[in-house]
Amino acid sequence: MKNSRPYYIIVFGLFLGICAPTLVSDGMFMDGLYYAAISRNLADGLGSFWYLHHTDFSHPIFHEHPPLAIGLQSVFFYFFGDSIYIERLYSLFTFIFTGIIIHLIWGKVSKKELKNLSWIPLLFWIMIPLNSWACSNNILENTMNIFVSLSVLLSLKSLKSSTLKNIFLSGVFLSLAFLSKGFVGLFPLSIFFWHFIVFKEMKIKEMFSRTSYLFFFTIIPFILFYFFYPSAIQSIHQYINQQVLRSLNHIQTVDNRFYIIRRLMLDLAPPLAACLIIFYFSFRKKFKVYLSEKKWILFFLLLGASGVLPIMVSMKQSSFYILTTFPFFSIAFSVLVAPFIASIIPKKTTKIYILGLFLLVGSVFLSVKQIGVIGRNHDLIEDIRLILTVIPKNSVISIDENMCKNYQLIGYFSRYGNVSLKKKDNLYYHISYKNNNKTIANYGQVKINTKTLILYLKNK
Repeated sequence: MKNSRPYYIIVFGLFLGICAPTLVSDGMFMDGLYYAAISRNLADGLGSFWYLHHTDFSHPIFHEHPPLAIGLQSVFFYFFGDSIYIERLYSLFTFIFTGIIIHLIWGKVSKKELKNLSWIPLLFWIMIPLNSWACSNNILENTMNIFVSLSVLLSLKSLKSSTLKNIFLSGVFLSLAFLSKGFVGLFPLSIFFWHFIVFKEMKIKEMFSRTSYLFFFTIIPFILFYFFYPSAIQSIHQYINQQVLRSLNHIQTVDNRFYIIRRLMLDLAPPLAACLIIFYFSFRKKFKVYLSEKKWILFFLLLGASGVLPIMVSMKQSSFYILTTFPFFSIAFSVLVAPFIASIIPKKTTKIYILGLFLLVGSVFLSVKQIGVIGRNHDLIEDIRLILTVIPKNSVISIDENMCKNYQLIGYFSRYGNVSLKKKDNLYYHISYKNNNKTIANYGQVKINTKTLILYLKNK
């Protein structure tokens, strides 16, 4: 482990450097913006865990997703304040935590002499473009990643034990994965099936028994909710009706069901290409992939695929739905090349240590340099910040009808000032687009140097 420390520093430095341009700069993907605002609201006592609150008019009761990831993020807001960097800090924390779990999984499946090479799956993992995007944009899958990976780790630990403790904990973590983002986090329920298919070490009866226990322990929290906490069940029921069933029946975001497969291939292209290049050189050096290694490769590929293929059932697909499968694809690639990499690693690591520290310091510098920079929606964010110097926080502002579906506008006002926007007449403040070129009866324009928005104040 000691000789491998520089490689872990390099991996973390690279990931931080990849994320640096967007992790701490202002501006965020709309979903992550909403989640941050709702988390902040929960920390401030607006809404409750099972009945989250966005604004008075945009999701006053938020049931679009289960509440756990937002609830956990609210703890960061409660203790660290309202800065826009809180959600960034939380997202980075989730990736660091998931990276530690990948390290632990690697220790369970690799040979003794390769256990200190967990930096290889971590390197392949950070090479996946969607990971750096997700870390910078505060999506719920970041939290779900932790629980899915913990479930897999504990299921693997259970294979060497006849007790049910690890299966029980694995099921609990799967229930937490569901409570973070829903059904897409439940694919590790297939883990014992894939182990049975690939390794053929357990009888079919044992496979069904283990899977049944895992399923039962996963649903236990929901059984308890049903009998002792009906408001939780009501909240989950609302989520299933509003998000899951409506998505399956009425919402289409892609042209065909194979979109998610294409996205998987694009995101896995960098680590897969690196893996194949390394494997080519190892093949030339006559390094063999032993049967046990081939089985672990196939096992993790099948486990990852079980988190991707079910998404094809729906025509509502997004690339980040498969974020939690990437640790397992990364481990599969790493099993293939780890023996060869182990043979070419230099024993002296002084230069590598220096390189790692250089990368880490450089990445921290790049990140700090982005503080205060607006990375996306530049003009909109500048205008909103100017407007918030005039109007009080927690206000309700009227807007033009053509602005009602500008969800970035709604999200930034909510996140920065807990301001609700609504198509409603006769409010004290009103906002229009500058290019509307209109006057509003009984309102006067507030003279501030905005670029895209106009703020009006009702005449006395």
